[in-house]
Amino acid sequence: MKKILAILTTLLLVFTMFSCETNDNEPPVLPPGGGNETDGGIQTVFYDGPDPTTQTAKLTGGTTFIGNSSNNGGNKSLSGSPYGYEIWSGSPSDDAKLIWYGKDQGGGAAFRAEWKNNGNYLGRIGYFWNEGKPYTSYGNLFCAFNFTVDGTYGGWSYIGIYGWAKNSSITTANDLVEYYIVDSSHTGYSFPFVPACSRWSDKESGGSVTCTVCNGTGNSIYKGEFTVDGAVYKIYTALRPADAGAIVTPSSSGFIQYFSVRQSRRSAGVISITEHFKKWDELGMKLGNNMYEAKFKVEVGGGTGSFDSTFLTFQQKD
Repeated sequence: MKKILAILTTLLLVFTMFSCETNDNEPPVLPPGGGNETDGGIQTVFYDGPDPTTQTAKLTGGTTFIGNSSNNGGNKSLSGSPYGYEIWSGSPSDDAKLIWYGKDQGGGAAFRAEWKNNGNYLGRIGYFWNEGKPYTSYGNLFCAFNFTVDGTYGGWSYIGIYGWAKNSSITTANDLVEYYIVDSSHTGYSFPFVPACSRWSDKESGGSVTCTVCNGTGNSIYKGEFTVDGAVYKIYTALRPADAGAIVTPSSSGFIQYFSVRQSRRSAGVISITEHFKKWDELGMKLGNNMYEAKFKVEVGGGTGSFDSTFLTFQQKD
């Protein structure tokens, strides 16, 4: 009997050893939301910083910026930081603010934005390049965030990743791209939304420029959708008139907008930015040969309110 037990014990040990071996040919176990369901691609590089959903401590102090940074060159560098900022409003005043909490707290990019009847308000912090290089030169980009919003927002509320990209020579609307990865908004704003082809006719300079309607309805053109970071994003393109863009010369033919709109709103998480660029590329939505920026932005159409982040950071990985 003892001999039989010894044999069984030996067999059990051998079985355990083989079952615990690692198969190097098996694919890695991916975090939730790591796959791309529509094209079969697999995301293999991920954000690996602090969990943004746990970063809830309110931040204090910081440096306050007011006025329109675009009046003096657009992007402004932040001292001791890899990031830059921009602030712009349709009716600038001391009530339109962007407060950067500094490089040593909240992930280094955290900020607060405030507006009070300033019309269209935009505040953003993140990477700025404008080096004549395509997005593929900057590796895999990620942004982790946690924020709250308060107050009113006028006609719209967009919160997420934002930027411009362009070709070195701008001769057609497709040579210049304004892009959005919209993850959230004020809770009162209809979400998810379908972007408009032209949100307004630009009359601020006394003109009457109107945008050619994309598809006869005033809505943007639906291009497709994919799953990343645990949710579905629907993808759209839209046209804008030339004088609606801060970095567009009036003689150009306007520019095109790209939108990825998350189908469920959230206030904390990680955005795998480069996965969107790759998907757009697959759909024929090119970003050109000069990546201008990738920033986290809050944009509202008016009202009186605020945005406040407790954590905001970017990663750039190979």
